[in-house]
Amino acid sequence: MVTPLQSVRLQSAQFLLKALKETEQQSDTGNSRTALLQRYGIDTSSSSSQTLSALLSSLSPATTGTEEPAISNDVTTASFMAGLKKSLEAMAETAGTSAQGKSMLAALEAGTLTVTDPLSGVTIKAWDADSAEEKDTDSKAGTATEKSGWSAFLKAHLSRDADAAFTKTAEGSYIDKTTGDNAYFGTVGSEYVYLTWPQAKSEA
Repeated sequence: MVTPLQSVRLQSAQFLLKALKETEQQSDTGNSRTALLQRYGIDTSSSSSQTLSALLSSLSPATTGTEEPAISNDVTTASFMAGLKKSLEAMAETAGTSAQGKSMLAALEAGTLTVTDPLSGVTIKAWDADSAEEKDTDSKAGTATEKSGWSAFLKAHLSRDADAAFTKTAEGSYIDKTTGDNAYFGTVGSEYVYLTWPQAKSEA
């Protein structure tokens, strides 16, 4: 049985493997690999690197007892939305990502969580595939957007501080500079996703 914590750890491992693969494709130099991992918030210290192999081994699906159903890579499908909700629930139950996970779950329930896949050129409002209203929904039509690679997309959308680091909120979310909304960049299943949702209004 896959626990919420195992799910988040496995998601992080998958994200790390993708980042490593992307780095190897871009360049064989150690400097570019370190830069890419640091850009995505991954610890590149020597102590962290020494435990990477052990971490990935411990998170292998073979050690979980059962395999999770495959999640569709198509962000317009109910399969993807079900996987998204499970990922957010796992984040909400995990120390360090709890506030961010709860914030995105609240936006999902309110219908204000947006999913963007720039590689496919589609943006769609997330929905709860487990709800009674959506139980017969297999997919929904998304909005066509300009196709873009992840590097160019994130450069165009994520706000940066004066020191060029990505701006983050207190709960750990990025900020989309085109809308001012909260933003999250990570994986659902085996796919990168970009999620945005409104920032909570501060009370006067």
